[in-house]
Amino acid sequence: MEVVKNQIDDLNLTLNISVSKEDIEGNVEKTLKDYRRRAEIKGFRPGNAPMGLVKKMYGQAVLADELNKFVGKTLSEYIENEKLNILGEPLPNEGTKTIDLAKDEKFEFAFDLGIAPEFEIKLSKRDKLNKYIVKAEDKDVEKYIENYRSQYGKYEDVKKATAKSLLTGSLTQISEDGSEIEGGIKNEEASLAIEFIKDAKIKKQFTGATVDTIIDFDIKKAFEEEGKIAVMLKAKKEEVANMTPNFRLVVKTVKEYKQAAVNQELFDKCFGKDVVKTEEEFRTRIAEDITASFKRESKYKMMLDIKEKLAKKLDIKLPEEFLKRWVKVTNEKLTQEEIDNEFPKFLDDLRWTLIKTKTAKDHDIKVEKEELEKAAQEMVAAQFAQYGMAYIPNEYVEKYAKELLQKEDEVRRIYEHELEDKVVDFLAEQVKLEDSEITIDEFMKLFK
Repeated sequence: MEVVKNQIDDLNLTLNISVSKEDIEGNVEKTLKDYRRRAEIKGFRPGNAPMGLVKKMYGQAVLADELNKFVGKTLSEYIENEKLNILGEPLPNEGTKTIDLAKDEKFEFAFDLGIAPEFEIKLSKRDKLNKYIVKAEDKDVEKYIENYRSQYGKYEDVKKATAKSLLTGSLTQISEDGSEIEGGIKNEEASLAIEFIKDAKIKKQFTGATVDTIIDFDIKKAFEEEGKIAVMLKAKKEEVANMTPNFRLVVKTVKEYKQAAVNQELFDKCFGKDVVKTEEEFRTRIAEDITASFKRESKYKMMLDIKEKLAKKLDIKLPEEFLKRWVKVTNEKLTQEEIDNEFPKFLDDLRWTLIKTKTAKDHDIKVEKEELEKAAQEMVAAQFAQYGMAYIPNEYVEKYAKELLQKEDEVRRIYEHELEDKVVDFLAEQVKLEDSEITIDEFMKLFK
């Protein structure tokens, strides 16, 4: 066995691996003996088939398998022993000759490798970056308050229905003459939101309804979607598809959704009991939460700015032709056009990955277990907040965070995210940061 390195340039090399049959014949013989021991060949008891017959039946397949394993191991060991920092994975050289397992005594393989470039990260206080602090305007606070009021509002009884009312009552299938259909569909506890009625004439029938009002209408004209009608009637979708559409509603209640009042009850629901006690404190807390909610986006913008600055300063070269081949081989479903369109972004992301990896290695940046747990808790709390649950007891957050950290993919994702945060923080310390207060609208324009 022989390995010869052909260094094409700083970023590309080819490894030529020469393997003789003698290099692998021991493994081939061992595997064939195992086949002989286990094989069930007609006319022979297990383990008693002639070795010549076993070789004839399985010899070339075993040779190919052992050859592949030997070459793969040789390639991996060479890369490790020579400390080659490769990108992607080795690819068979396109000029490799076809192997004849039956005739060849020596087998030649060639693999192309893309090599990660050497570079130094140089930032100083002469390099300036903005640290964006997103401040909430009054209109932003008002929007949040309206969302909280809607979230914690409730339905209340009203005397007369409007276009926004919810009616409850009995829905009964009727014939064209207005009589109840015997054995027809009936729901004594139906709920019906007027705003979802599609037909304008039918909507007008419902507007102004009071308790005990009786309304006959075509339910399929009113709501159109059979799935929603089936839910309303507590019936099967197939029944709805084949039924006659005339129904009678006898109104039992008329309700309208009322937003929550801005008072202590709302403050407690949003932030916990007695955390906020006045409307002024409520507004201040919301403004602080808005600023805090943009902290992650601000960090992301800083990362983009650092990437841009380093891209200009470092001009990291990559083995682009090799990488394009590797992307194509590992993403068979992608068309050449898709690869060409996405390739520049792939290269930018790869350069950033190399910068992150080098920074973390050179400066011993790691994510500790406690930091991982804290990050998982913050992620869980943020997910609850997206659904309007800003205040969640710590024991629930900790419980769901522990469940999250039981998933290997989630652990890897959170770790990489936190490591990137630490790398960005470290790189940001190397430059001069200038605080820049900015509104939400102004901040969002930075991404356009």
